[in-house]
Amino acid sequence: MSNYVFDASRIDTSPGNLLSPFSPPADWQGDDRQYVQWLRARYRVDPNLKQRLGIAIRAVRLHRPLEISGNYSQVLLEIIETFEQKRR
Repeated sequence: MSNYVFDASRIDTSPGNLLSPFSPPADWQGDDRQYVQWLRARYRVDPNLKQRLGIAIRAVRLHRPLEISGNYSQVLLEIIETFEQKRR
């Protein structure tokens, strides 16, 4: 059970999921590299994405469960782990 309005332990990277700040637009056709570029651009302007990324990084740091699904799940996990290592 989550303590949040949304379940912070579940992240979806599938295109078109309006409830996930990690989800690109529904018509997205980009590869992993383009997803990283899209995510960086969104990070600069989307406070919701920054907050959710911070929550995910903290979950990894505290060894809490984190379920990342969708087309770019592995890419996002690598980003989260990189951020977590830099914050040590």
